[in-house]
Amino acid sequence: MKNFSIEHPFFEFMGNIGDMIILNVLFFVTSLPVVTLGTTLTAMYKVALRRVRGEGRYVAREYFQACREEWKQSTKLGLFFLITGGILLFDVLYGKNLWKSLNVAIGVLVVLWCFTITYAFPLQARFQNSTRNTLRNALFLAFRNFPATLVMVVLNGIPAVCVIAGAFTTMAAMPIFCMVGFSLTAWINSLFLTRIFQGLMEQEGKDENTAG
Repeated sequence: MKNFSIEHPFFEFMGNIGDMIILNVLFFVTSLPVVTLGTTLTAMYKVALRRVRGEGRYVAREYFQACREEWKQSTKLGLFFLITGGILLFDVLYGKNLWKSLNVAIGVLVVLWCFTITYAFPLQARFQNSTRNTLRNALFLAFRNFPATLVMVVLNGIPAVCVIAGAFTTMAAMPIFCMVGFSLTAWINSLFLTRIFQGLMEQEGKDENTAG
């Protein structure tokens, strides 16, 4: 009967898949107003990070609790990235006739935007801080953990790549992302982020001990 225990790896794996599907559907539906995207991203990462650490077990309850707790700060963060991202998208689409040096500068800003957003919402989910400090810490961690940052940026960019690839690719990928794609990406990213955040907290602990 041991093979049929709920602690069997198969049942644990299926449970994780079920949690990812629930989390993805909640994220997708609650992000439809767009303006809520900051809050929903933070809530999704809060749940995903807790799962990677082996904490919590009620996805829907934890997700909506995170939305209630984080909406004010996360909305500011979300609006910042929506506005700046919209400006950069306009520059990329309609700035082809600008001077080459300006196009290079826009490209650098796009990279910095991608690096910062990769860490900003997970940081908001894990730590209490001001919006300015969250953005500053996000950029710092992005360069400090450059290899992991590249992997996460590529994963986060898959939906955009599908859209650029054309209607057929977008339609083929849409069911996957509606079902599990966003939460799966957050889950994989959280494997990197948990290690990065743990190292950050250990370093802060050493600094405090040294200062003391």
